[in-house]
Amino acid sequence: MSAYQVRENTEVRRTQIVDAARKIIVKYGSEHVTIKRIASEVRISEANIYRHFKSKRQILTLLVENMEEGLLADLATGAADAGGTPIERLDKALRNQLTAVEQRRGVYFQVIAEIVSFGDKRLNRKVTETIAKYVGLIKDILVEAVKAGEVRGDINPQDAAELLFGAVQGLVNTWALSNYSFDLESKFLSLWDVYRKGIAGMT
Repeated sequence: MSAYQVRENTEVRRTQIVDAARKIIVKYGSEHVTIKRIASEVRISEANIYRHFKSKRQILTLLVENMEEGLLADLATGAADAGGTPIERLDKALRNQLTAVEQRRGVYFQVIAEIVSFGDKRLNRKVTETIAKYVGLIKDILVEAVKAGEVRGDINPQDAAELLFGAVQGLVNTWALSNYSFDLESKFLSLWDVYRKGIAGMT
């Protein structure tokens, strides 16, 4: 077997291990994430897990990094592809995000909530950094919206961005807890209408 094949097989196995941890978190909760449970999900030995990761924390750290990449990409892609005013771009970006959320059954937002429950300071710091980047993308658009007169000048873009993130996070968590029993986009649009009217400026 060539060195390339070894690296490729290693990456495939690492991806399988991280995916297994994600599935366990979403389906059963963070308290069920153990090396034994992950090994069973992937159908390999616990020793094989340790060939690829030194600890459960290392597995979860890579999971958070993957989550960050996907979460930010969903929002950034929507904002970049959307034309129009800043608020119209934010609207389209969030709709793009929710489409991705529905496809993945809210995985990223559930992982955020569950990772925090581990009480691991390093993981919490990593999640906090991810949230800060996500909020930062929203803030940048809101800053443009203030300059364009779409958002009131007395509105703090950072606070408004954090409020919007909290609304999305809470909505997705409620949706998941209800076993996906309501239309996520319709509910979001209702909340978005209230939010947008609350920050609206004079254009």
